[in-house]
Amino acid sequence: INPLIIPQFTPMPLVCQGDIPPVFPLVSNNNPGIVGTWSPPTITTSAAGTYTYNFTPTAGQCAVATTMNINILNYTYPTFQQIGPLCQYTQGVQLPASSTNITPITGTWSPANINTQQPGIFTFNFTPNPFQCADTASMVIVINPLIIPQFTPMPLVCQGDIPPVFPLVSNNNPGIVGTWSPP
Repeated sequence: INPLIIPQFTPMPLVCQGDIPPVFPLVSNNNPGIVGTWSPPTITTSAAGTYTYNFTPTAGQCAVATTMNINILNYTYPTFQQIGPLCQYTQGVQLPASSTNITPITGTWSPANINTQQPGIFTFNFTPNPFQCADTASMVIVINPLIIPQFTPMPLVCQGDIPPVFPLVSNNNPGIVGTWSPP
């Protein structure tokens, strides 16, 4: 009398909603392998959730039916804290290594670094690492040109005169607010 065998299968990889579904194996990992059929016969990824699939061994193998649960996960849109606008020649600003989602999403940016040498509007594209059920994202970063504050020249000042007061706002439009040193 042979014992009943429970068919053993390698767990399915992460399955995301809308992905091309993996195919069920028709032979178990047991030695010898158990041949059978799955019901339903294919994995559907049209809706997120946990779905149970039944494996029925072909008659005459001393094997019992078994099940496999497949989790279909929603795609998550990665969110990031907006960077900028930045001033031309700003240094040390990095694109984030992971998103601000409750479960952070990691990935790579293209281009990988923010170059502030040229002013303009630049788009950076984020590609999630595999097996996260995450969508791509992008961030638009504005690099503003460096502005040199312009001032009306001071009138001639003679020794002993009451000195003129430095303006605290430049003549640029819009004016640039700042301080003088020495005041």
